[in-house]
Order: sequence, then C-alpha cells, then structure tokens
Amino acid sequence: MSAGPTPDATLVVAARAGDPRALDALVGAYLPLVYNIVGRALDAPAEVDDVVQDVMLQMVRDLRQLREPESFRSWLVAITMRQVRGHWKQRRTTQPPTELEHESVADPGADFVDLTIAALGLSDQRREVAQATRWLEAEDRHVLALWWLEAAGQLTRADLSAALKSSPAQAAVLVHRTKTRLGAARMVVRALMASPRCADLVETCKRWDGRPNGLWRKRIARHVRECATCSALQMDMVPAENLLVGLALVPVPLVLHAAVFPSGAAAATVARVVRRPRIRPHHGVTHWTTLPAATKAVVAVAAAVTLVAGATGIKYASDQHPTAAPTPSAVVTTSAAPPSTAAPTTASPTPAKTSAKPSTTATQASTIVNTSFPVRAAFYYPWYPENLSQPGDSHYTPSAGDYSVDSPATVDRQIKDMQYGGLQAGIESWWGQGTREDKRLPLLMSEAAKLGFSWSAYYEKEGYGNPSVSEITSDLIYLRKYSSQPAWLHIDGRPVIFVWADGSDGCGMATRWAEANKTAHYYVVLKVFGGYTGCADQPQGWHQYADVADIQRGYSALASPGFWKYDEPAPEVQRDPTRFRQDVVAMAESKEPFQLIVSYNEWGEGTAVESATAWSSSSGHGVYMDILHQVFAEYPR
Repeated sequence: MSAGPTPDATLVVAARAGDPRALDALVGAYLPLVYNIVGRALDAPAEVDDVVQDVMLQMVRDLRQLREPESFRSWLVAITMRQVRGHWKQRRTTQPPTELEHESVADPGADFVDLTIAALGLSDQRREVAQATRWLEAEDRHVLALWWLEAAGQLTRADLSAALKSSPAQAAVLVHRTKTRLGAARMVVRALMASPRCADLVETCKRWDGRPNGLWRKRIARHVRECATCSALQMDMVPAENLLVGLALVPVPLVLHAAVFPSGAAAATVARVVRRPRIRPHHGVTHWTTLPAATKAVVAVAAAVTLVAGATGIKYASDQHPTAAPTPSAVVTTSAAPPSTAAPTTASPTPAKTSAKPSTTATQASTIVNTSFPVRAAFYYPWYPENLSQPGDSHYTPSAGDYSVDSPATVDRQIKDMQYGGLQAGIESWWGQGTREDKRLPLLMSEAAKLGFSWSAYYEKEGYGNPSVSEITSDLIYLRKYSSQPAWLHIDGRPVIFVWADGSDGCGMATRWAEANKTAHYYVVLKVFGGYTGCADQPQGWHQYADVADIQRGYSALASPGFWKYDEPAPEVQRDPTRFRQDVVAMAESKEPFQLIVSYNEWGEGTAVESATAWSSSSGHGVYMDILHQVFAEYPR
C-alpha cells in the first residue's frame, strides 16, 4: 500500500490548483537551495541575486507545465542550471575578454566561499574545502555546485544527473573529474597556508598575482606532488564528501529574501502577483520580476535567519577540538514541509537564545535542515534524577552522579558527549502527552538548537498496548510542537519518530501507523517483528532494539555495550569493550541508514554508554564513548 504523495508533490498540486499559500511555501522552501546552487556555480557574487530571481520567476511561470509533481526538485534544479549556463554564456559574449578574465577570479574577500565559511562556522578541513573551490574553472564550479549539495544530502544523484543533462554514468565521470581537481586545489590551499611556507614554493609563486585560477592551481599542485615538504602536509586529508555530509545551506541574504517575498500582503491566487523592481539594475536596465506575494511572517523569518551547520558530530583526525555549530535563530529548510506545517500561519517554536539584539519584527521559523544517511543516534532516557534516587536503581554509578535532566548544564554535557561520540541525534523515550518525558522535551530541544544536535522520540505506548489510529494521529499532531523545530531530526522533509513494539505486534501495527501517518506526514521507523518485510503497509524505516549487535539489512544496525538489569543478580550480557568496538566497526561498515546505540543512558537496564565510575577514561567521556569517537572518526558518514 502506498504511503501517499510526498509533501512536495502535495504542495505542487495545491499550487497548480491556485493555492497561494502552497505556492509561497514552495518558493520559500526552495529559495535557499537555488541560492546555494547559483552561488557555488557562478564566480561573480554581484550577479547571483539576479540569476536566483530569474530561476524563481521561471519556476512560478512554468509550474503548471510540470507533469510529474514528484519530480519537482529535479525539475527546479535543472531550471537553475540552465539559467546559470545561460548567464555564463551571455557574459562570455557580451563582456570584453580582459574584463571577463578579471572577473573570473573570485575576490577572496567578498565571494560565496566567505559567505559559506562565515554562515556555517566552518573550520579546519571543511574551511579548506570551501577555500579550494575558488581555484576551479567555471565548468567545474557548475558540477561542484550540484555535487557539493549531493554530498551534503540536499540533492540526489538523480537530481544531479538531470541538471547536468547526462546519464548517471556520465554524471559519475563528471563528478569524478571535478573531485580530482578539487583535491588538487585542496593541496594548493594547504601548501599556501603552511607556516612557514616551503621556500621552494615561495620561489615557484614569485610571478603569481595572488588570485586563484586554474593555471596556477596546476602549477602549484605539480610542485606539491614533487616536493617532499609540501606533500607531507597532505597525509591526513579527509575525503571531501565525508566533510560535506549533513552540512547545511548558506542562508539567503535578507535583501534577496525581501525581493522574492514582498512584505505586507498575502497572495490571493496564483494569478495575483506583485510587480516590483529587482534588487539593483543589470547592465543599466531595471528588470521587473513577477512573483507571488508572501505573508509578513515569511519576511520576518528572513530577518532572523541564521544557518546551523548540519552537525555530523564527528571529530576528524585533523581537528583539534569538537566544533560546536553556531546558535541558530532559524534554520533554512531543504525540503518543503507538508501542508499542515507549511502555511505561513504555523506557530513558531520557542526561539533559542542568541547574542544578537532581538528584532522587533522578526519571529523564529519552524523550518528544518534534513539529515542525510547514515544517521547515527542513541536511545536516550530522561528519567533522572528520579530513577537514580533509590539504592538498587542501577548496578552502576554515573560519573556525573545522580544528575538531573532538568538542568541545562546536564543536558548540554550529554549532548556534547554524544557529539564527541560521533552521534547526530538522541532518541528520547516518550510516553505520551503531559508525561514526565514529554515535559522534559522543551529543554532538550532548546539546548540541542544551541549546539547543532537533533532529537527524535521513541513512541513507547505502542509496546504496551495497541493505540488506535485516532490516538496515534492525535499524538503525532501534538508532537508537532516539537517536531516542527529545527532541532528535531528530519529526513526527506519529514520529522522522524521511532516506535517501540512488543512481542505480539505484527502487520496490524504497521497498518495502524500507515493510516495515522496519512495525516501527520512523519518519517516513521517501526521496531521489527517476525515477517515485517511482508506487510502490505510499510513505514519509512525499520529498526531493532536489543542488547546485542544486530543488522537489519537495508534498514538499520545497532550495537550495545551489555545488559544488566537493576533487579537481576548477574549480567545477562557481560560488558566487553573489545566486543563493543568490533560491533561498532561492523555497524559502521554496514552503511545501514540508521546506526543505533542501545543506549546512551538506560542505567536501569545497564545498557548505558555514558561515562560511569566503572568505565571512566582520561578523556572524561568514558571507555564506550571513546570507542564510538574513535571508530566513527575512522568510518565517517
């Protein structure tokens, strides 16, 4: 049984039928993606805004011609690249060669690279990759613009192939060539940034004017390959695709947002448009764009928008310290939200604290950043201090003592601990509306927003009964107060929820959740049971929850350090760091979409990887978190 149309397709159909809010939602959702493609593809920062507006205008004009709503993203990306190529060709034919040659060298102080580094808080090798893009020719930048976003999880290979007008095999060749040249450019950047710089390289660069270009990339890269000093600097270079995984989009500038979304009025129909001048004249002519009007709320979001890096949580070998993402006030979405959340009137989440002065007009946005596979997460339990307050509640003593999840300092410590371990998300045990676990979610969400971490929920009620379709629907809609926030784990534009199940559950559970999710539009990950692959109704994903290593091919893998329930005299599964390391390696090598740890802090069942007095370590994170840190650094996402 089909899970129904995707949120994007639903919005496209609604927009073509004349729903102005749906059209506004499409424009708002995909403006960041278009802006990032154009920004990386063009070497002229001053012209990016014009091209972006042309793309969005064509999207609005031609939307009715799109035959397959499900292919909207690929269709829009193809339009974007046509506009980029057309703009580049026009520049080549209308500008004098000397001017073109001058403008083809990106200004290191004012280009999209600097915007990327500043907005996403890039450091170390990620910064190096961004800087290396300045050294590529136009054709490579066009491919790079798409591949960068594919590696970051924003586009698929199908999107990339369609935009390049090539078969998947041809696209793979083009990407490989671009990655090779990017690799050479990274060698150049690293050699030039060395302190002190190689004396022979200084001699090689005597005639270089200091502006990146393809010719000097080849010359300097040749020196690096032949120089023992410079080539030694490249030993710890992490593949670029590993560094880009989960990286967010550069935020759209306020002035461009304002040009695309005229403030002050909501559109009444698709035909009702606002005629307004471009941001600035182009070749002496003031152009006029025709785009749907958006609500004040959308423009207010633009005023507050700040990107949070799609935190991978991985500390690479070359990094000196884990890098915390910048504090977000809103996060630009990479995929349109379903109609129930896309409307401009949707309530916004509680804003995270920022150092910026509060705006009198801006509000926080319920927009998202998608996480790409594999997702590495740990099951998390907010039961403390209550479940640690009595003797015998656990056979182990946390290194932090009988801590309280009501303390922001505790939650911050735990999030940073999971990030140290290479985890992108925690899966919070959730027992229903108004429960203790529910009341602790707001603090978890607000601290995660500050640190670039994600949360999902583990729907426990399914394991202790069979909730009706209406009850599940009610809970999922209720959870929107959290799951519409940037700090909630999202995949393919949907908030992720994990579902516990008991031994008697079967395909009937899958059917109930499929029916409930028709309204809620979640990315549902059910717990497996015998014969789950044969069910007529399939969720978006499946997972296992166990105290031993497990792999569900095509869906998930897990590892657990052991099992010793608080009321049992001996461990059921003895703790063994060597075995745990082997299990984590197997999980990482499996490349399954969900790679799960059971658990971060289930002290009552003794499955915790959080530091305890029994397995403390010099890092302060404990033996098991050290293992996760080391293995996931060796096997990056």
